[in-house]
Amino acid sequence: MSTNDTNIVPRDKLAKFELTEESLNSFRKNQNIPLDLYNKDGQILIHKKRNPTEADFGKLLKFEMQGVYFLISELKKSKPNGAEKPYLEPGRTTKLFDIEKTARFAKQSQALIEDLRKTSFSSDQAVFVQNSVNELLTDFTSNPDFELGIFNILEILSVAGVSVESELMTKRTVVAMGMKVRTRKIVNEGKEESNKKDHLSLMMASYLMDVGYSRLEVKQTPKLTKEEYAVVQQHPIISYLMTLPAPEVESHVRTLILNHHRPYRGNGVNNNFPDPRSLFTKLMSVRDKYNKEVGKERITQDIELQLHLQENNVTTSSFEEDIAILSLASEYASLTSNQPWRPAFKSSTALKMILNDSFFSYSNKNIRHLLDYVGSSLTNNENIINFGDFVITASVDSEKRAHFDICLVLDVGRYQTRPKLQRICSINPVFQKGIKFKIADFDLKSIKIDRRKAIMDLALQAGTTRVIYIIDPELNPALHEAVYKLNLNT
Repeated sequence: MSTNDTNIVPRDKLAKFELTEESLNSFRKNQNIPLDLYNKDGQILIHKKRNPTEADFGKLLKFEMQGVYFLISELKKSKPNGAEKPYLEPGRTTKLFDIEKTARFAKQSQALIEDLRKTSFSSDQAVFVQNSVNELLTDFTSNPDFELGIFNILEILSVAGVSVESELMTKRTVVAMGMKVRTRKIVNEGKEESNKKDHLSLMMASYLMDVGYSRLEVKQTPKLTKEEYAVVQQHPIISYLMTLPAPEVESHVRTLILNHHRPYRGNGVNNNFPDPRSLFTKLMSVRDKYNKEVGKERITQDIELQLHLQENNVTTSSFEEDIAILSLASEYASLTSNQPWRPAFKSSTALKMILNDSFFSYSNKNIRHLLDYVGSSLTNNENIINFGDFVITASVDSEKRAHFDICLVLDVGRYQTRPKLQRICSINPVFQKGIKFKIADFDLKSIKIDRRKAIMDLALQAGTTRVIYIIDPELNPALHEAVYKLNLNT
């Protein structure tokens, strides 16, 4: 881009513009770009414009990672009374879910779970589930504030009077829907129907993926024996097999159900289950059984498809993204629900726990989908990463070695997973192998102070550095106190 240096706007007169799906959609809807937009060097990218073209939007998206800026003076003009105090965008305080409809959805889910303890999954039940999730999705996307509003699902379910199983099913489906809808950017017009089909497939999988528990006797305790955990690991297979009698459930939905505990492919330390070898053996056994029965051709074809996908490790980025969404929504639902062995965690605490346990389980992109697109909607517009917090980042060098740094949060923009940070020191994690690999804590004796106090803005970087841990005074008081004192002294 060529420009005259005399037209460059000084950096201190610019503020960062959050180039989000909702802002772009607003421009499209109003057929207007209401601000002059600049790059980080103060050079004009695009002037205020009526009837912008897709080429104009494409030009802006090229600068998404580097940052897009606008004149601070324009912000003052747009605020009531010229106030400098930050204010919420219109619609961000809207509660998105109808109390009566959502409670009815949860109660119907509870009735379905009870039926499945005694009967097989039928076509009538499959149609009921399809209609239920379709109504939920339609209500959600027809709300003009669906990209901004509050997920008031915890508030509704706290007084709905349904079982834990139904609460988990409802909550999981709602959160998975929100993540899928909000992260699916619609760049061109006319894709709504194909998007809706993908959204409904994910919601069907989210709704049905744990129905296998209705056929298992599982102890209500967090401390399972090796044998008991092996039983739990079978529930994706059982859930899959339970859906086979209903042709209304698509094979793609069944593939998601079968793999919903596999946010990473393969047999890595993230402890995916069921194990691919045992899964393959089980599916072959069931296929051989149905091959001997008349009228089971459709079922054997579905099993053959799943065997092919497993054997050849067939996957796509969209499929892996969906699996991660299912897994994250399930974790959130579990942590925010009362269990026989513990009370429910607050929504913000649950999100922090998921982030702090994410290093071996989820990619940076997966965590961004949860925290940046639905995170504040789950916590009444409150971020879990804020100015003054201490966080730990992980980065990978050219030799694929991981490095961990303790940082102070200096600023948080639209995306809380991309804060501006000041590096305090490096530190080594303490890894633990139990049911799965995890970071159990961090070794205070391994700290090496960064005298430079290097500053990095993750919003402007495209590297491997990611926030993997929030040093929270409630979740890890010893580490927080040590880091707090260390920061004061340095």
